[in-house]
Amino acid sequence: MKEISSLTKIDKILIATDGSKAAKFAAYAAVEFAKLWKSKVYVVCVAEVPIFAAEFVAIIIDTLEKRAVQALEEIKAIVTKASIRCETISYVGFEPYKYIIDEAIKNNVDLIVLGKKGFMLGTVGKKVIGNAPCKTLVVPVDATLNFKRILIATDGSIYSQIAAVEAIGMAKRFGSVLIVISVAKRDENVPYAEHAVRTVKEVAKGEGVKVQTVVARGEPFEMIVDTANKNATGLIVMGKYGRTGIEKFFMGSVTERVIALASCPILVVRKR
Repeated sequence: MKEISSLTKIDKILIATDGSKAAKFAAYAAVEFAKLWKSKVYVVCVAEVPIFAAEFVAIIIDTLEKRAVQALEEIKAIVTKASIRCETISYVGFEPYKYIIDEAIKNNVDLIVLGKKGFMLGTVGKKVIGNAPCKTLVVPVDATLNFKRILIATDGSIYSQIAAVEAIGMAKRFGSVLIVISVAKRDENVPYAEHAVRTVKEVAKGEGVKVQTVVARGEPFEMIVDTANKNATGLIVMGKYGRTGIEKFFMGSVTERVIALASCPILVVRKR
């Protein structure tokens, strides 16, 4: 595993809003991160033009732009009330995720924050996470971000090791209890899960972080969410598998299902 000193600072945050209630909860969570790291916040809204309405863009563009401005102003009010620097960006077009990713790259942001309503992250959200050049935070409606208890899910892969470094660094910074979980789908996988948990525990202990460990047997996404709920976890940290081509649209079935079911924010960490 990498040195914990490699934990990156979050200097720039990008909030993607569509004017929904979910986007407001994303903004509140982004504010918590921004206050801790004294970050600058960018807010982007892409008014999506439906494919069937392509030939009527000129007619509806004014309405779409007004909705985008309203959505941006709502989020900007939340951010500036916390005395955080904020810049708004609006677009009207097809495939919103491309604009969001372009802004993240152009502004060299360290974190993209998305809202989630119910079990639905949506196609745009999935594609943003799949193509994000940085960490992504997904915030469910009614979720409150806190760092008292952070859960890191590990399968021993390089991707989960990178996520573990991030989780340990955050737990060290905020004095959190770190819950380390690995799930074996079959009995023969238990020793491997135990090794994965032990590796993270040893590093965390070396950094003076309080650690609880869980080796579970069953369906990974179900056990991760169940453990998070039982332990009143304030944040789940998971890795995203690095892929190429069309597969970049998907972040991995376990991570995607945890995002769908979890009631607390989920931080998805990518391999740089």
